[in-house]
Amino acid sequence: MAWPDVQGAAPGTEGGELLLYIGLGQSLLALVPRLRPLGLKPGPLDPARAWVFAATGDPRVADDPTLDLPEAALAGLHPHLRHGRSGPLTSASAVIVERLGPQDRLLTVNLARRNTRISAFLPQEAAFRNVELCLRRTAGIAAAQGLAFRRFVVSFVQGQADAQTPHRLYRERLACLVDGLATALASVTDGQGRLVFCLSQTTATYYIGRRGVPLAQLELAEGRPGQVILAGPEYMLERSDGVHLKPRSAVRLGALHGRAIRSALEGAGWEPLRMVEALVTGREVRVTFAGGTGDLEVAGVEPGPVDVGVRPLPNLGFVWQPPRGAATRIVAAQITGRREVTLTLSDIPHGLDRTFLALGFPEVIGAPEGFVGGDPTTAQGAATGLRTRGDGTGPFGEPIQDWALLQQIVPRRSESA
Repeated sequence: MAWPDVQGAAPGTEGGELLLYIGLGQSLLALVPRLRPLGLKPGPLDPARAWVFAATGDPRVADDPTLDLPEAALAGLHPHLRHGRSGPLTSASAVIVERLGPQDRLLTVNLARRNTRISAFLPQEAAFRNVELCLRRTAGIAAAQGLAFRRFVVSFVQGQADAQTPHRLYRERLACLVDGLATALASVTDGQGRLVFCLSQTTATYYIGRRGVPLAQLELAEGRPGQVILAGPEYMLERSDGVHLKPRSAVRLGALHGRAIRSALEGAGWEPLRMVEALVTGREVRVTFAGGTGDLEVAGVEPGPVDVGVRPLPNLGFVWQPPRGAATRIVAAQITGRREVTLTLSDIPHGLDRTFLALGFPEVIGAPEGFVGGDPTTAQGAATGLRTRGDGTGPFGEPIQDWALLQQIVPRRSESA
């Protein structure tokens, strides 16, 4: 099949590239339940460069993409359309396509399904075979049109279905998925392809094992820089029912992924806002942060209904986790530098090698994981009170802010102490 000749453009011009972008995960990408649409004027993202397989202009190609897809589902190519029910992948694609070259093309496919565990996406499963089918189809299109096919991007938004999966097992399965995707890409690019695997950190709720999912996501990103990137957390986004995103939140989640992916593809790398060190001197702990744009600030609860926000959190969401039997706790937290927070403890801590400093995991975590009705105080899931002031503008003209990740790190004694 020839690539559509759009607006007189000559597809396949020398130097052009075809970028495949696939979404895997649960309902936050699958857009379940579907809600009242946004007031967006329908139209193509970019009639010359942004494409999907479905005639509807939507990235989705099947009601259940965890079953084997018929090849007919990938037979056509159609402009990627923005409309009132567009989800995160459309929002992310709009950000990515802005920086593509004039002869480049972006092909977006949504293979997410509600309430699906990570094991369903692993190699040998039908969902993974569907990814391989998309890769082969994309390679064939690129070859027929004289386009290079080297880069494969995946947005993975998943975790709620693995609420009770142990931390280590979830991390192993996540690594297995990334390895499988890299191998599948290599098989259709003669080893010349590059995979960018983009996560957003799922919000933790009350299950003990559930807290391990966001930590495993961060650990994999730290262990595979350049290949795995963590766009940021999700806890600050408004929900329809405490779990599923509202339409504007879905657009914001996509923009978060798109910004991180675009930065990674451009070679600038991507660093989410996170703790990198905690130094103890007496009763004080100096916590250093990296990543994000702009200075640190406290995310206060704004008056009136909001789309993005957090509830008031003791000590900005920091919790000192000492060895068993110790009663040391945080009694104060304040921003003391552009990338620094200083914590005050109730007493001088001991046993630092058996202590954790947690951020975003309050003593009591419950459902719902996100807030509803424009009121951040309705949320009970993991969250932090820290973000950056940010720069630039988001999808609705708001400042782009980076929110701190959910973390646990081991503090150490300052050498000057």
